[in-house]
Amino acid sequence: MARQQLQEEDDPVVAAIERVLKVERDGAQQLERGREQAKQLLDQARAQAAAIAARSDACISRLYGSYLQKVQHDIEKLEQSSRSLGAQPDETHERAVLIEAVRRVAAKLTGGA
Repeated sequence: MARQQLQEEDDPVVAAIERVLKVERDGAQQLERGREQAKQLLDQARAQAAAIAARSDACISRLYGSYLQKVQHDIEKLEQSSRSLGAQPDETHERAVLIEAVRRVAAKLTGGA
């Protein structure tokens, strides 16, 4: 039996088959490592995309808040100027101007025209 094993080890066909099997195993291992690396890269990319989306949402929220404060400030200024003038006939005009300003800001914030 030991003699047969020695003969098989010396057999070039057996040696070639063993080399092919080894290359196949090595290839399968490399493929699996490649899959794992690709999965890790994909997970990292997804995490980065989520972080970017969260930062974008925060920036947009701050921007909307700033616009809202500006509109409220403009409204207060218009109300103060209306009170200081004490002119009631202009109040309707100022109200129309204010409504139009609010509509323009709302259109800008929502991407409208």
